[in-house]
Amino acid sequence: MSGKIIKMQNIMLQNYMSNINFLKKYDQDLYTRVVDLSKNLERHTSEKYIIDMESNIFNLIDVENKTKLYKNNPYYDAEYKVSKFYPNIQESISIINMKPIEHIRNPKYEIDSFDYLNEYIKFIDYKKILQNKKFETIGKYIFVGTLLGIHIEKLHEEINSKNYLIYEDSLEIFRLSLFFCEYKKIANSSNIIFAIEVTESALQEKTKSFLKNDSKYNHIIKYQLSSNRYEKSLERISGCVVSENPLLYTFSDYLGAYSRSVGFVKNKYEILDFTKKQNTFDDKPGLYIGPGPSLSKNIKFIKRAEKKFIIVCLSSTLKLLSKYNIIPDIIISIDASTIIKPQFDVEKKYLKNSIILLSSKTDKSLVKSLNKRKVFMVQDSIELFENFGILTGNSSGEMGYSLCCYFNFKSLYLIGMDVALDQKTKNTHDKSYYANKQMEDNEYTFKDYGELDFDKDIIKVKGNFKKNVFTTRRYLQLINNYNQITKHKTTPMKVYNLSHGAYLEGIIPLKVKKINLNEFENIEKKILLKNILKTFRKNSTNTFDKNEKKLIKRDQKIISKLLLVLEEGRKDNFQQEYSKIRLKYPNSFFVQILNLYFELISPYINFLESEKEVVQQKLSMISLKQIKKIMEFYQCKI
Repeated sequence: MSGKIIKMQNIMLQNYMSNINFLKKYDQDLYTRVVDLSKNLERHTSEKYIIDMESNIFNLIDVENKTKLYKNNPYYDAEYKVSKFYPNIQESISIINMKPIEHIRNPKYEIDSFDYLNEYIKFIDYKKILQNKKFETIGKYIFVGTLLGIHIEKLHEEINSKNYLIYEDSLEIFRLSLFFCEYKKIANSSNIIFAIEVTESALQEKTKSFLKNDSKYNHIIKYQLSSNRYEKSLERISGCVVSENPLLYTFSDYLGAYSRSVGFVKNKYEILDFTKKQNTFDDKPGLYIGPGPSLSKNIKFIKRAEKKFIIVCLSSTLKLLSKYNIIPDIIISIDASTIIKPQFDVEKKYLKNSIILLSSKTDKSLVKSLNKRKVFMVQDSIELFENFGILTGNSSGEMGYSLCCYFNFKSLYLIGMDVALDQKTKNTHDKSYYANKQMEDNEYTFKDYGELDFDKDIIKVKGNFKKNVFTTRRYLQLINNYNQITKHKTTPMKVYNLSHGAYLEGIIPLKVKKINLNEFENIEKKILLKNILKTFRKNSTNTFDKNEKKLIKRDQKIISKLLLVLEEGRKDNFQQEYSKIRLKYPNSFFVQILNLYFELISPYINFLESEKEVVQQKLSMISLKQIKKIMEFYQCKI
């Protein structure tokens, strides 16, 4: 062996040990996984990938397929990637809108995020962007695949991005990159999030962290494919990025939710502390019903099971249940929209003996139409009462599931929770649900960089009973939410999925025909209703205590102070004062809402940073005007 090769091996080994020491401090979980893999390989576990050197040129070999993963010298490959880098919109993913937002959601609060964003979007020249507009800085960059990592270090020297997401679907390949790429050197000037051979839910969480940090750079997220073998990985990452679109739940949603929640407390509606032990459910099974495509297919089973289970349903299923004379024990409605009111247009007997759990942001007109004695509010997104539990999620389905996990039934069975399309008709929901629609009968194929549609793209995921089922990107987000809830469930309750749709991690697939209802005892429903009401009232409150009133008054003082600063009309003075307040009162409701406002608009302002000074001045005035409106609304409503 030549001295040159020995020297190279020593450098590689030194680099590996340096990276191992770096990971030990920077990412303990990844460090442990790499070390465990190394130990297994030392025990003669078969290697899937090896480093090969021929004529003093390194390559990465796929052992099983006997293929080289580099088509040429990896150092030439890295130089080529650097030479092709250009800071434009090509090879990028973005979660900001470059054209005016036409769709206005329901509910449309008095202050609406879409309207606010359109004031910035009108300054974006879409044609100019497509004509290779150059961006001054690339604040976020994704490396899709590491291979030996040589190009990662080289591109960092060229880009010097503030934030990197480094993805690799093989821990073994990543481990080999530790011999070549100095990750510690990159981390000295940039924030790195490693996503190495992770599950869908873990990738979603890492993507969320990547986007949350320095959110002003979310206007342009460049990426680099290590090779064509990572095209599917790019689609996977892009889907995660799209599902974190800040427009899905914005500052105006929180602002509207907070004002409604405070209003309900002032009107003496009960807010349920659902984290406290609800002994009523311990010895009884629960059947949780949603409006998925498989609901009608199992409606006869639900009718037979009515007396054997505590029936918990989403309000979206009430019309179908009432058609079969099925009376639910608990009805859950989390949606804040006014369009859900017709869901409760059923005969009174289907509501008379039911307890209704509503989101604290539910539309006022719907709440007033229901029997106040049977209504309990649950905190949704906004925490008015500390340690009362707070629901987070993107739909009633998974938030209702979260409640069921807190109630800790003897066992829980999910039905109509498909989070997938009907595999024959491509319907999104059960045909009885007004929101049901039929998707186009074609499978989505990833074609262009970052061009993904959250609602229209049809993709495949693991099925509950089938190998794969069709679903949408929106449903994929919900699947991840279900998985996270199950993962963090603190009770030993067993959960079974009777639905025909997507597989949910940690939940046992079970076909309806395998359930023997004779093994279940009948439940006396009148006694059940009485016990649940007694327990819920014991664990609820309908008034603010002295400390909570004090916090509301503190927010009012903060706003009054900031409004005085705003009267001066200088954005930098406001930013300075707000920065002080944000550091002093990070848990203030108002501070949290204004933080969300800045997270939403800052990518747009950053996108327009190269515009003329007159545009910058207009943007500054727009921002000050919007902030003032938010503060005045808050001051008036709270």
